[in-house]
Amino acid sequence: MNVDSSYNPNASFSTPSSPDPVGKPQIKGFVKIACILFVVLGALGLVGTLQAIVSMVLVLFMDEKQFNPMKLFPGAMEMSIGFAAINCVVSVLEIAGGVLGLKQKRSGANLIRFISGFMLVLKVAETVFVSILNYLAIGPTIEQTMKNLPPQQANGPDMGMVIQAMMFAGIAFAIFIAIVMFVFYLSSFLTFSKQKTLSQFS
Repeated sequence: MNVDSSYNPNASFSTPSSPDPVGKPQIKGFVKIACILFVVLGALGLVGTLQAIVSMVLVLFMDEKQFNPMKLFPGAMEMSIGFAAINCVVSVLEIAGGVLGLKQKRSGANLIRFISGFMLVLKVAETVFVSILNYLAIGPTIEQTMKNLPPQQANGPDMGMVIQAMMFAGIAFAIFIAIVMFVFYLSSFLTFSKQKTLSQFS
């Protein structure tokens, strides 16, 4: 039997190594934060949709003598249902866009850009609607609450003013949150519209 004299039994077995493929750069910074926040916002949106459905069901079974905010003006109930349905669909798409974005899929980046542009319009419309609804509900809410409270003492606090201040604070807080969300969606739309950002997705 012939043995190759160049064979070294002590040499370790190795295979020719191929050069490492050059992959796309990992997403980082605001791009990664946006993808994560889209998943979080989508999950919170689904929870909010469930709460809205429960609230509307409870409103349907309210006593006719009680104040019903969905009857403040014609179409209020229909508009509330419409916003809830749209938010439910958007929430699902936000989760999908965020998850695909974290996997660096171009479809995820496109979803985030599309949803961000859509939400710029929806947030303004929804905030205006909710603010008007809450503003119109201040008077009836105070009246209904005062009927259910025991007679106030002469030196007691003016509960009507307290309730009014709380409701105005609630409206102001809702507008503040809407502004924050508007800035976030605007930043996301502009960021994911850049070719430099899209080049990180395949």
